[in-house]
Amino acid sequence: MYLFLSDAHIGVGSYEDQDKRKKNLFDCLDHYKPELEKLFILGDLFDFWFEWKHVILKRHFRVLYKLHELVLRGVEIHFLAGNHDFALGEFLRTEIGVHTHLNDHRFEVNGKSFYLTHGDGLAPADWGYRIIKRVFRSKTNQRLFSLIHPDLGQDMAHTSSHTSRNYSRRRWDIDGWAYLESAEERIAEGNDYVLFGHNHEPVIRQLGNGIYLNTGDWIKYFSYATYDENELKLLYWNFPFLECSENDIRSGYTQ
Repeated sequence: MYLFLSDAHIGVGSYEDQDKRKKNLFDCLDHYKPELEKLFILGDLFDFWFEWKHVILKRHFRVLYKLHELVLRGVEIHFLAGNHDFALGEFLRTEIGVHTHLNDHRFEVNGKSFYLTHGDGLAPADWGYRIIKRVFRSKTNQRLFSLIHPDLGQDMAHTSSHTSRNYSRRRWDIDGWAYLESAEERIAEGNDYVLFGHNHEPVIRQLGNGIYLNTGDWIKYFSYATYDENELKLLYWNFPFLECSENDIRSGYTQ
């Protein structure tokens, strides 16, 4: 069984709020652990991630431990960069055992092709962000940022993340159509399943001969997706009655 999730933004909010998100996330992972083969994180698991030469943020320790525990049990984990945790470095690969992808990721299973990406910058109105994204992901700029003391760097990143979230909230309702158009393009290229995150709105739709799914978030919806026995499902950890599968979609159910 494959599991897909995104946008937990661990590190933002009160400790109580973060503990709630972590508990729900860990309970979900433990629930599927006996049958879980692969876990795909479609970005923004952390509200901020950066690897200094000798420092890893302590607030992420429990999440990192859980990921490493899954790896030791034989689960293959793929982590796609989000707009908040794009600086995926050697630590995740060498110490945790996670496969990292800085952009998109494609794979095939059971004769079906999957296309995954976080989804930031897809909307036409995000042209300014696409420029900033190139600046932030520049190796030179990341090396310069690594020279900043971690405490100061974390405070700077927190301010930037807060600004990014406020901007994104204003765009989600306006630019939802852009995600559908982008998914249609990927399906037209021959992908059977297209999965995005980023806009925090769980969606599963049939587009042409393919299925588009947005994994939602672990802040409001606690939503995720599974793929097993040739079927993709959108599920809600705290609201199991809202489950919706591709078979429901193909038979006429709309979400």
